[in-house]
Amino acid sequence: MTQTRVLPYVVGLTGSMASGKSTVLAQWAALGAETISADEIVRELYKTQRVRRWLGAQFGSSEPAQVARVVFRQQDLRHKLETFLHPLVWQTAQKKLAVCRKPWVVFEVPLLFEAGWNKRVSLTVLVSASPKTLPARLKARGISVAEYEQRRRTQGPEEEKIRQADLVIYNNQTKQRLCEQAERLYRAFEDLYV
Repeated sequence: MTQTRVLPYVVGLTGSMASGKSTVLAQWAALGAETISADEIVRELYKTQRVRRWLGAQFGSSEPAQVARVVFRQQDLRHKLETFLHPLVWQTAQKKLAVCRKPWVVFEVPLLFEAGWNKRVSLTVLVSASPKTLPARLKARGISVAEYEQRRRTQGPEEEKIRQADLVIYNNQTKQRLCEQAERLYRAFEDLYV
């Protein structure tokens, strides 16, 4: 008799640029959560011959920074890139989920709602940052407000994401406070899903 492997409970983690999403992901990983990052998968895919050839043919370069400069200025090209990459990211994520050893896993996806992947995960967690804290966060990352706004326009409105999310972590104070909130939520997941 063969046993059917039960896939883990998938927590979809998302948030806009500079929201603190990566901090929450790192905190959960440090606490012992199994994590999968769509951004990391994209970085891995950009190194493959198939993707590099396609990017070069479409955008004249396979370098991530150069591709980003093009696609964040032209919506039709960004859509073309997402149409090509999203299925590859999802296939890779599925393979990673299939070998997860824990009963729950965190899948970090910046465009979780925009891509419709919120319907493919068990629970959604949004990290939402106060606009008041944004300038300092952007400065720390070397990103101009203009560049942020350009990229932000490619994502859905924050209010809509808050409405759609199952849980929201409001990142309106210090990084330490964000980590404390993330740890409390991690402990709750451990109690529920282990």
